[in-house]
Amino acid sequence: MYRPYVILCVSASIDGRISLGPNRTMFDLDERDDVLGTREEWEEFYGSFQERYRPDVYMEGSNMIVKEGDELRELEIYDGDPGELYLDYLPREAVDRPGRKGWLAAVDGRGRLRSGYTGEKDRPMLHLVSRAVSPEYLWFLRGAGIPYLVAGEARVDLALALVKMKEKLNVKTVLTSSGGRLAGALLKSGLLDEVHIRFSPVIIGGFNTPVLFASPDLGEDEPPVSLEVIETRACPDGRIFAGYRVVRG
Repeated sequence: MYRPYVILCVSASIDGRISLGPNRTMFDLDERDDVLGTREEWEEFYGSFQERYRPDVYMEGSNMIVKEGDELRELEIYDGDPGELYLDYLPREAVDRPGRKGWLAAVDGRGRLRSGYTGEKDRPMLHLVSRAVSPEYLWFLRGAGIPYLVAGEARVDLALALVKMKEKLNVKTVLTSSGGRLAGALLKSGLLDEVHIRFSPVIIGGFNTPVLFASPDLGEDEPPVSLEVIETRACPDGRIFAGYRVVRG
C-alpha cells in the first residue's frame, strides 16, 4: 500500500454524537461524559486496538485539543527568508531518538497548536501542517524541536501527509480516535481502512454537536461508503461494539 493503514476507534451515542455539545476538546470533561463511557472503559477499549495493531502513529485533529475561538499564544515575528521553513522538518534528535516507538501526530492546518508540547519520550510529537500556516508558526515549531510535515495549500492534504509519513518515517499503521471533521475527511478521501465504534445506549441530539463523520453532503451521483463487518458484540448493559472494514471500489 502506498500509504499507512488507517484505523478509527471512537465512542459515540446511538445517534452518532461523539460529545455532549459543540466546541469541546478532550480536556472538557465532566461527570456527564461517563454516558459515553468512563475513562477506564475507554482506555480498555482503545488499549485493545493498541495491542492488536501496534500502531506507529497515534493521530488526532487539532479540534480535539484547541477550541474554535480560543485565544492563541502570540508568536515571535520571523523576519528571515521563509522559503526553507516550508520544507519538511524532521530533526535527527527526534527521528533517531533512542527508544522511540512511534509518533504522536496532530493535524493542524491553521497553526493553532502552540503549547510547545514535544510528545512523550518514546513517541515524539509530529505536526501535520499546510502551507497556509504562518512562517512564525513554523519557526516556533523549529525552535521547540517539534518535527513537522508540510502537505497541502489551504488545508492539510491528508493523502499526501500519509504518503510522506510512510516514505520518510516508515509509518505502516495509524490509529486515530478523532471522529468528526478528521474522520469525515479521512473517509471522504478514501483514506480510512477500518472503523471501530463503541456505542453507548444514550441519545444526545443537537444540531451542532459533533457527529462521527462530519463531511460535505454526498454528491448527486456519489454513493455512500460501503463497509463489511469484522466483528459486532452487544452487551447486557446496552453497549454495542461494532467493527468494520471499508470496502474499496
